[in-house]
Amino acid sequence: MGVAGVLATKVTPTRRFSMRATIQVSLWLATVVALITATGASAQITLPITEERVAYELIGEFNNSGTASQQYGYLSSVTGLDNAFSTTTTKNETTALFTFVTNATTFQVVNHGPFRIVDRTGTTTIYLNNGPSDFTNPATFSQGMPIQVSNYRQQVIINTLTNTFVTVHTNTVTDVETFTLNGMEYRLGQLGKWFRTNYSGEANTPGAVPSGWFAGTSTGSKN
Repeated sequence: MGVAGVLATKVTPTRRFSMRATIQVSLWLATVVALITATGASAQITLPITEERVAYELIGEFNNSGTASQQYGYLSSVTGLDNAFSTTTTKNETTALFTFVTNATTFQVVNHGPFRIVDRTGTTTIYLNNGPSDFTNPATFSQGMPIQVSNYRQQVIINTLTNTFVTVHTNTVTDVETFTLNGMEYRLGQLGKWFRTNYSGEANTPGAVPSGWFAGTSTGSKN
């Protein structure tokens, strides 16, 4: 058959129907993939760190040894979640859904009258807890899945007359992992965000365990 014959070849009704069906199936598959992708994306919820809004409430204890300080506890409130515990009745470290551990090193101590001012840097990790935590065993506060890691700088102002103290520290989020809670996917905070935490606490008798107790809040800060 010559070139003219090829050009003159007609598309039969059967072939035309087959081509139309193939296009329709391709469009349908593309739509399904897009819907699945959109559904997956919308199912993941970010619990945001928002400027000048409280993100977390924290309760904990600490142990100091030389220049090393380990601070550990749990989140008693997370903005965006109705409940930070596995139950609505007993609310303490045994039912906390989120725990945290800060490992810090003291780099400066300044004394001023009755005040001792301590500066530290370190790392804070927040965990999705996978079992009861126990303040008599600090390791139980890091037994879960790490879901947020942040760099940390702290200033502690201790009243040596009363053994009470207040702190301010800043955290910059360096890692966030997706986690599942009640069938939903979440992320705790956003990479690069800052938050500022204030503790109020009391130090224990020197040499006793724990070294002290504290509670406080974390508030989003402007980057």
